[in-house]
Amino acid sequence: MAPIVLRDYQQQLLSDLRAALKLHRRVCAVMPTGAGKGQTIGAIVQGAAGKGRRVLVLAHRAELIEQLTGTVRAWGLEPDVVSPGMRLQGRQVAVGSVQTVARRLEQLPPPDLIIQDEAHHLVVGNVWGRIIEAWPGAHLIGKTATPERLDGKGLGVEAGGYFQALVLGPSAAWLVEQGWLAKPRVFSWPGARNSKLRRRMGEYDLEQAARAFGDRAAIGDAVSHYRRRLHPGTAICFCCTIEHAEQMAGAFRAAGIRAASVSGGTPADERKRLIAGLGPGEVEVLTSCMIISEGTDIPSVGGAILMRPTASLGLYLQMVGRALRPAPGKSEAVILDHVGNAHRHGLPTDEREWNLAGRRRREGVSITIKDCPVCFCSCPSTAQVCPDCGHLFLTGEHDEQRRGLQQLEGELVEVTGSRHRPKPQQQRPQRRHPAAGCRTFEQLLQREQERGYKPGWARHVWAARQHNKANSSTL
Repeated sequence: MAPIVLRDYQQQLLSDLRAALKLHRRVCAVMPTGAGKGQTIGAIVQGAAGKGRRVLVLAHRAELIEQLTGTVRAWGLEPDVVSPGMRLQGRQVAVGSVQTVARRLEQLPPPDLIIQDEAHHLVVGNVWGRIIEAWPGAHLIGKTATPERLDGKGLGVEAGGYFQALVLGPSAAWLVEQGWLAKPRVFSWPGARNSKLRRRMGEYDLEQAARAFGDRAAIGDAVSHYRRRLHPGTAICFCCTIEHAEQMAGAFRAAGIRAASVSGGTPADERKRLIAGLGPGEVEVLTSCMIISEGTDIPSVGGAILMRPTASLGLYLQMVGRALRPAPGKSEAVILDHVGNAHRHGLPTDEREWNLAGRRRREGVSITIKDCPVCFCSCPSTAQVCPDCGHLFLTGEHDEQRRGLQQLEGELVEVTGSRHRPKPQQQRPQRRHPAAGCRTFEQLLQREQERGYKPGWARHVWAARQHNKANSSTL
């Protein structure tokens, strides 16, 4: 098996983590969905095990446990799997279900390092927190794409949490620019954000949302938009309830589209088969209720259909992130947002300020966007000229659009920007790709030697460029 070669930004994240761990015992690392979080976990495990450390990797769902176990094996280590029905072998590395580990605390040897996947779940008082408190002497590394919770609780010690420092990986916008993520094209319905939906514990009432967005008109609209914007590409459709997911799958099948539905009640083997079916297109649309928002890696998926509104920025980014992984022949990811999430939270590539302090619950958050009356492209509210067709906005035109919005009922329009950006002085420094400025293979080889990159880095970058050039010529 060929050795795994980390990307430059992944190596940089590991260097930043090592520096932070010299000063702090508990550190949280942020990487956007699709940036290769699993591979960095594998590298951390291998490095710690190579120094004789005992490592425990934690996750909370069967798919994540299986995925992380495979990653650890790919890095040359055979782990114990701490999950129902599995016996402990006393190995140096263990990958464990949070729920099972919490029940077997007395049977497990104390770890030197705990790696917590999806670390935004870790707060004082829950099952994740009980595990951390059981081994206070262990180092802790948390990995997450979104260190923000719907309830507003902070993950840092200053907010009563566990983490002492935050390490930021590259932004989603930078990853798209460098070709590590597919470019998202978001089509949304501005009117949906004003829907009178109730909230329970900060999140929308999904039973009510299923009724609001699951009627015959909304379902037909989702099918027609999929045909127009995505087909024959595959898609994951995120729904409010199990019944809603089954209803959506039935509507797609009735329209001649190969569709299936998965839920927590779907047998594990069947669920795995259906998710895998998205790869070769055996399943064109897979509808789901809270099953594949975290940890599902299917690069060939062409897009996401959002039929589930959410007040959670983290959940929104997890859902759209399922479609952002690049694949051969895939340059864009289409997001069909029928419930106004993009207008609540902004674009997937918006710059965001992450912190460990927490914030007030995201009540009534709304991103101000206006729609061009000529081409229906969505633009920042401050835009004077449409970035798509060049239309010059007139004073008061936005208000006229709001009054006339009913004329566009049921039509999704493209969202191309928002005001959801930090102030210029607060933006993270832009990162240049390590290969920037190198136009020939010889220049790449020279850069490899100057910076001490692993042998083969130049060849890998050059091959990727040739592949991208070949794809672009066929589009």
